[in-house]
Order: sequence, then structure tokens, then C-alpha cells
Amino acid sequence: MKRHPVKNSATLCQQALIVRIECRFGELSIFFNEYDCASSFESYLSCRTGTPKRSDDVCAAAERAFLRCPGSFGPDSDFDCVKARDAYYDCRDDTRSDYMFCSTYIEILGVCHTVRVSCSDLLDNYLACAHEGLSPNECAFGSNMRIGCLHALKAGTFRQIATCDSIWRDHLRDCSGLNGLSVDGPTPCTGGATWYEVSYSICEKQGDPVETTRVDYVKPEDNNFRSPVCWAPKG
Repeated sequence: MKRHPVKNSATLCQQALIVRIECRFGELSIFFNEYDCASSFESYLSCRTGTPKRSDDVCAAAERAFLRCPGSFGPDSDFDCVKARDAYYDCRDDTRSDYMFCSTYIEILGVCHTVRVSCSDLLDNYLACAHEGLSPNECAFGSNMRIGCLHALKAGTFRQIATCDSIWRDHLRDCSGLNGLSVDGPTPCTGGATWYEVSYSICEKQGDPVETTRVDYVKPEDNNFRSPVCWAPKG
């Protein structure tokens, strides 16, 4: 391995070699060949020496996001491993983020692309949640509910974007700190479970006068099902 023409190149190359070894022999190595790992190695070096120059912590974590790609993103998604790496950079470049939030964000972004709704405001909303003091797990759950709501809106189950906006606002208000452990409140929180294991339901009151209700249910395999939670969009 030739020395890279930068300051502290020996340390840099050693760190890059660790990234390559993790790719080639780590727990996810079955999904990757030597070409993939050489590409990951070069990507790490580019991250460390390009513009902007990023730390070992950020660049190595981006490669781990790349390595998780085969098992994390739906086959129907147009979200690929290279996009996962770039999205991780975007997340870590924001001062509101950290390693835990950005690792979880990549999984949520994969969900967003899989169901094919607009993901353009996802990062800003997700990190706004982080700024409000909610955990990465709780922010992921709230984001997942909003994505599911947008999908139902696109499918015609719901008719008002206000439904999706209101569940997000309520989640930020009601699920911070220890409140997120509650399963009896008016707003669905994780209750301490992992974000993708928690069932929830959203309903939209419709009609004039408001009489009819359309409901969208999400029920993961753990059967942790909740009764419908209804929002009547204001105005």
C-alpha cells in the first residue's frame, strides 16, 4: 500500500486499512467482494482528504452505513448504498446531529424511499426532533409515522396534509424524555420499544359536518397493536 501524500499519512492509511478489513472480514462481509471493499477503502480516503475534510469518526461511520446497505433498505427502493453514504455525510455535517442520530436516520431515509414519498424535508424534520430533546429511537418512530401518513395521503386514504403535519407536531410535544415510555397517552410513542416494532394507527376525520373517519393501520409482527388515534386538522 503506497503512502498517501498528506500530513500524518501513515495514520491515515492505517485507519483506511481498518475500514477495508471490516468490509472484507466483518460480520457483513458475505455481502461484499474485494472490489466493493477496495471501493469503500478509496471512499474513506476521499472523505478524509477531500473538501470538506472529515474526521475518522465520520468517515468510518459512513462506510459502516454503506456496509449495512444490503440488509437495511427495501428492494423496491431507489435508495442505494452510495446514496446511503452521501446521506450520512449530509446528516453529520449538520451541527444538530451525532453518530447515533445519523445511523438511525439512514434507516428512516431508506423507508422513505421504499414507499416512494417525498424525502426532501426528512433530514431537517428529523434533526429538529433531535433538537427538541427526543431520542434517536423516538425521532425515528415519529418520522416513520409521518412517512406512513404521507404514503396514505398519496394512496388516497387521507385527503389533508394537515393530518400528517399534526401527528408530527403532537409527537414532538408529547414524546420527549420519559414521556416516550408511555403507551397510554393521546399520541403514539414507542413505549420503550424499537421504532420499527411499534404498531400505530392514524385516522382522519372527514365530511361536513365532520362525521366520517378514514383510518390507516400499521401493525408490525409483534402484535403490539393500538386503537386508532384520531386527528381532526384545525382550520
